[in-house]
Amino acid sequence: MKKSTLAVALLILSAHAAEAQFLQARFVTSAYAWQQHDTLGSSSNHLYGFQTAQFSITQNDFTLSTYLQGWNDFAGPLKNDPKIRWYNLYLKWRNIADVGELTVGRQPVFAGVGIGTIDGAKASINLFEKKVRALGYYGALPPPGLKGELVSDPGKNSMFGAQVTAWPLDLGQVSLSYMNRQIQPESYTALRRDSLFNPTLVEIRPSASIEELVSLDLSGEYKFFYGYLRYDHDVKFETMSRFQFFSRVKPMERVGITAEYLQREPRISYNSIFSVFTYNSLKEYEVGLEYEPHFLADIQVFSKYGEVSFGDETSTHMTFGFNSKYVSASATSMFGYNGKINAASVNAGYPLLDRRLTPTASFTYGYYKLNRYQAKRDVALSGSLGIVYRPMPLLSVDTQLQWIQNKIYSNDVRFFLRASFFLNEKLNVF
Repeated sequence: MKKSTLAVALLILSAHAAEAQFLQARFVTSAYAWQQHDTLGSSSNHLYGFQTAQFSITQNDFTLSTYLQGWNDFAGPLKNDPKIRWYNLYLKWRNIADVGELTVGRQPVFAGVGIGTIDGAKASINLFEKKVRALGYYGALPPPGLKGELVSDPGKNSMFGAQVTAWPLDLGQVSLSYMNRQIQPESYTALRRDSLFNPTLVEIRPSASIEELVSLDLSGEYKFFYGYLRYDHDVKFETMSRFQFFSRVKPMERVGITAEYLQREPRISYNSIFSVFTYNSLKEYEVGLEYEPHFLADIQVFSKYGEVSFGDETSTHMTFGFNSKYVSASATSMFGYNGKINAASVNAGYPLLDRRLTPTASFTYGYYKLNRYQAKRDVALSGSLGIVYRPMPLLSVDTQLQWIQNKIYSNDVRFFLRASFFLNEKLNVF
């Protein structure tokens, strides 16, 4: 896949030798080290290293892009077993006849109900003066671990679908989408007993799991009101998969009221053994109030109340807090079938030296029990101190020291370091 995509890209780019190319690249090097001491007296050390690279080279209407990440554990149980993940590698052709676009290669898909990564093609076209956009895609699913290769049986591990989005009015949009995904697990061998109860090596060939969904999205905004509505339908099970509604109303300039309702069925693939089990719907609603006081500049106070029901059980949560330019804080209380917790958190950051240096700090306190029958509550603490250093727009260095203490870990200290470099150059290679 990588060789063929690169070859096609070089041929297309070389056909436009009179034009310059624009190269954009971002390199991110990070390390994550921590030491854990649990409450049983054992300890462990870990050191993760990550190297991320993003490239895109553009010439006229063609862009070749890739995003990959290398990972290695230098001190833990997976020591010196590096992995490379190819998140994407694709060639995009824009402005086809001034209405179309085509993308070929490993690429992300965000098309309503169709979300994922494919090794294939995606095409779109704009109609009626860009008031209607139609998109379609088809491709094989990437192998586990996002390896830089195709799956062994692309025909049985694939995803395809389409989305039509329309803007009938300037107030909002409507979208209708369809997705079909098929996953064929690899066969394996296992010991099974024959009719005489003798162990025999048998090849197990799992059946393919299939998902087929249709979704309708509606969103609109008019004066002080914004609304969003979504409905997903499972074609195979012939039932609703998801229903969601969200709205925000601003009756006054500094006051906002939000309301959200969500109902979801478990995402179970057709032909899966889990489809024969009895399961319950998840229903959730939440209402919120946002207020910006006249006498406090750049501060927003908010509160939220909601409930989550799972079958006959219900859990309630309440949140109060504020956001400001440099500090945010919140207090949360949750209680019900999933236990009880009271927690408070504070986050702060203040830029110095013309925003080149920004110290950050956070602290969280939690007081909880995991079920209603637990007599005594447990305490969980966490905190962090960090510095963000940006000596120039193209370079940034982030460091953070994290600390955790709870019922499982008596002491957990972690250190995070990341350096990011951005490059934007004009080239004349071809």
